[in-house]
Amino acid sequence: MNRVAIVLGLGLLGWSLAGNASHEIPITPEQMDHLGITVAPVEPATSFATDQLPGRVVIPPRQERVVSTPSEGLVTGLKAGAGDEVTQGDVLAVIQSPAVIVLQREFLQAKTEEKLAATDLNRDRQLFKEGIVAERRYLETRSNHERMAATLDERRQALRLAGMDDAAIETLERTRELSSELSVYAPIAGVVLKGMAVVGQRVNGSDPLYRLAQLEPLWLEIQVPLDRVTGVRPGAAVELPCPQGEAVVELIGRDVDPDSQTVLVRAEVRKAQECLRPGQYVQVRLKLGSPEQLYRVPASAVVQTSELSVVFVQAPYGFAAIRVNVAGHDQGYAIVTGHIREGESVAVSGLAAVKASWIGLGGDAQ
Repeated sequence: MNRVAIVLGLGLLGWSLAGNASHEIPITPEQMDHLGITVAPVEPATSFATDQLPGRVVIPPRQERVVSTPSEGLVTGLKAGAGDEVTQGDVLAVIQSPAVIVLQREFLQAKTEEKLAATDLNRDRQLFKEGIVAERRYLETRSNHERMAATLDERRQALRLAGMDDAAIETLERTRELSSELSVYAPIAGVVLKGMAVVGQRVNGSDPLYRLAQLEPLWLEIQVPLDRVTGVRPGAAVELPCPQGEAVVELIGRDVDPDSQTVLVRAEVRKAQECLRPGQYVQVRLKLGSPEQLYRVPASAVVQTSELSVVFVQAPYGFAAIRVNVAGHDQGYAIVTGHIREGESVAVSGLAAVKASWIGLGGDAQ
């Protein structure tokens, strides 16, 4: 008997058995051999991976810094360029700032006045204890010292804001040598993403010089279609295009993009600097679980119709058409839920004949 005859015979048999349960498809072992129908076992699954989803690699905002000039002046030196790695405290730029000379002079003057006021206070304190001067004079001397000390603190803070660190201020106090040169330091360890100044450029206070960032960890912003976001939970693993990378979902957005009807899912990425870079677009998959029992079958076993998905489970009389829900796919396998059991076998090839017989029986599934 040739293949066409067997298929026609199965179709006629289906019509003749239309009164029986429509999901039963009678096929003998001999017919399976002639039609090339093979089966594969149903396996349990604990998770599944979604289809590929678009994602963009970004730097967490808390890991970025913009380094700006602390005082107006002329950029006379740049010590780093885009892509360079720097450590916290490295000199990034040198600026000649005449305005700093004025601040240094005011600081030294305030230091001298505070020192004189401290001497007057110590003298009047002793004289007051000995009863030589009135209390009023002692209180006025103390108030004057407090005022001078507050002015000195104000001048010291102005130097810090202008870019001088405590070590440089201490050197200024000790040597009393004025200098218009300011060094701009890296506030964090990281990578220079962008240089925003050139040597010879005149800059004003707070003009940006560099953009720095720490590149570990990174974020991955994944656009997940609204109908697939239900099973996504914080802690879900993300499959990356680089095997050494690790990513875990940490946030599911609350709003929906009106144009694409997607929800932002953010994952934290670690150990992926070799293959992921900020601004890069990648295709990833989310590994998800399900409150229902999941099963793993070859993707070829699932027959799609306009309304449902079906697998043909082997039975003593032939096959039974069982309706399933496809939760996802995983390397040539479909992850499904439905009324099937571990250890059962499903048809994976020669499905045209099985489907033809099933359609002849009415095409319903459990």
